[in-house]
Amino acid sequence: MPQIGYSRRALALGRDGLVASCHPLATLAGVETLKAGGTAADAAIATNGVLAVTQSNNCGLGGDLFCLYYEAATRRVHFLNGAGRAGGRASLEELRRRGRKALPVIGPETVSVPGVVRAWAMLLERFGTRRLDGLLQPAIHYAERGFPITSILSQAIAEFAPGNRDAEWQRVFRPGGRAPALGEMFVQPDLARTLRDLAAEGPDLFYRGRVGRAIAERMARDGFLTPEDLVAHTGEWGDPIATTYRGFTVYETPPPTQGVVTLLALNMLEGVDLAKHPLHSVEHLHLLLEIVKLTYADRDCWIGDPQCADVPLAGMLDKAYAARRLLHFDPGAASTYAPGEPEGDTTGFVVADAHGNVAAVIQSLFNSFGSGVVPPGTGFCLQNRGRHFSLEPEHPNVLAPHKRPFHTLMASITTRDDRPVMGFATMGGNGQAMFHLQVLTNVFDYGLDIQEAIERPRFLIGAFLPDEPAETIRLESRIPPDVFAELQRLGHPIVPAPELFYRVGQAHGVMVNADGVLSGGADPRGDGVALGY
Repeated sequence: MPQIGYSRRALALGRDGLVASCHPLATLAGVETLKAGGTAADAAIATNGVLAVTQSNNCGLGGDLFCLYYEAATRRVHFLNGAGRAGGRASLEELRRRGRKALPVIGPETVSVPGVVRAWAMLLERFGTRRLDGLLQPAIHYAERGFPITSILSQAIAEFAPGNRDAEWQRVFRPGGRAPALGEMFVQPDLARTLRDLAAEGPDLFYRGRVGRAIAERMARDGFLTPEDLVAHTGEWGDPIATTYRGFTVYETPPPTQGVVTLLALNMLEGVDLAKHPLHSVEHLHLLLEIVKLTYADRDCWIGDPQCADVPLAGMLDKAYAARRLLHFDPGAASTYAPGEPEGDTTGFVVADAHGNVAAVIQSLFNSFGSGVVPPGTGFCLQNRGRHFSLEPEHPNVLAPHKRPFHTLMASITTRDDRPVMGFATMGGNGQAMFHLQVLTNVFDYGLDIQEAIERPRFLIGAFLPDEPAETIRLESRIPPDVFAELQRLGHPIVPAPELFYRVGQAHGVMVNADGVLSGGADPRGDGVALGY
């Protein structure tokens, strides 16, 4: 049974609307939009706009967006793909011509077309009731007048500054030659001007107007993007991918995102009585760790842009395939896995409105401050999502012109009998699929409320220091020492992580009960707040 009083934060409750995001001012902007009669789509734009100001290390106008939107009127979940494509000059040949043996982590060559502002317009056109200019007013206010900077953003600026040589980034984010300290008012006049122009002109500002020209001029020096790439950009509406689990239908974002990884993992778990293992016991954690490794082996082999590569999506979602993959699981030892052969730094937030609509949104620059490149006069960073392209010619995610890169971004909505049950999103880069798996099973197998499900200890597989193995596992130190010891004996290379380790994502979720009452959770690993009314 869940421990009583485990959560550090109270469960947020509401009946007419609820927003859970990673900054209080953004949550407030979303709630105020809902209270004024806006839909979940309207509130999502208002929330995201403020996050672009207050969490500019994680997200912003230079990034991409994916959204799952539950439409109450039709009881359908829709998928909005707001990802940009690689530039027209992006190719293996061009990389070789420049003398590059690998893609850099940051810099102009990692920049793909920023898709978020076009996605905002598409979301509003289909499901919104408010104008973009009104929804951006809170963001304009905080950019123009400033906001008290948080420790997370202040530290992110200080940590990123030494390795970034982009002069415009240094000017914008280190006024006076230093990172603003905790509680200082951080004013962003260039970003305020960009937001004002966006409110007045709409998304064409970014693809044909002043901002688009600034991006193209900066990329002309040493990037891959051209003016034509920006003009040609569009997002797309489509269908999400889904599987059934314990009587629920779990929807995730399809390729080029990694949403299929969580669905494959749930398919593998459905044949196991997970709840017979106490939460965060050796048996529970060993099983989840091994399933994550199995599914990530498939991810790294098969996922790319489905418009440019043959992604075996149907095979990866086949429950029979999941059962075959589960046969590789050894309950007595940690293992390494080859991919199977199937046939055939980020912000996430969730909004629910009084009409029954739910928006689960994930929006990102990828790494902290993305590429680190700020087009002069714009005040925002461009994403570095292009660093994820493969340089293997036969790989589905190989670098090529006009191709969407593989995205770690993903968002989730769960329904039962075509009614919304849960919306969920989390930052965390490569770890997002494993964080989805851990939080969703906390809810659906162990019966935790959304706040406690988010707060419970999490693990992350993957190196983030230069000299450590890729299979390194960070497990938050709230786990008992004997569990650590037994997992290590099984062969897991575990390193204890801090109690609330920011690298294991900052998750946010909203649940809807049978009476329509909303509950929300926000992650204490960050600055986020869930607020209902």
